[in-house]
Amino acid sequence: MGVHRLDPHLERVGLIANVQRVLHYRLHRLPEQLLERVHDQFEALAAARTWRCDPPWIASSYSRGLFEMEYFRHLQNDEADVGASGFVKMAADETDALIIAIFMRDLSAEYAIKTSMRDEDHPLAKLRRLEFQSGRLPTGKALEDVLAKRPVIKKVEGERIFFYPPTFRLHSQGPPSPEWAYALCGIRAYAPTLLEAEQEALKILRGFGHLGA
Repeated sequence: MGVHRLDPHLERVGLIANVQRVLHYRLHRLPEQLLERVHDQFEALAAARTWRCDPPWIASSYSRGLFEMEYFRHLQNDEADVGASGFVKMAADETDALIIAIFMRDLSAEYAIKTSMRDEDHPLAKLRRLEFQSGRLPTGKALEDVLAKRPVIKKVEGERIFFYPPTFRLHSQGPPSPEWAYALCGIRAYAPTLLEAEQEALKILRGFGHLGA
């Protein structure tokens, strides 16, 4: 990828310093022969939905864009075990951050490697630093176990969509669902993944006329 990436550091607007929230992610000790596939997976994720943040991207020794090559070269001087890395500037949509976290968890599980994320300004302290080893947190728990206490809320055209992870109990006495639940406009439904739940919820909003064609 040869697209110029925004500097994740300080920006200034007038005389006031404005630091934008940035999410960093790493894939550690990723075998060289997997790099092309991982780049393809990031491109597929970037194209899978509309992102309010920058679309996720990745840099590695496989990269050919000037920015990506320089970014990765400097990163490896400090973190030699990193096989691929990237960052995105966030735009007040927790769904973006969560989909990236789930994606990093899935890559860790698929390749049996360590992946990590750093999001210092995340509103939940327990999600500011995440590390996965073969798809599990260092405690051995699943990511969904950390997310079980509250829904994720996405605001679209004045409407709120609630997403509930599989471990969330919609009723105190009810069992957890094996799928992601979502609720909007008085409707509650389920989908196998958060990405699919978001797509279905947006279709419902369009059906109710809350979104343009």
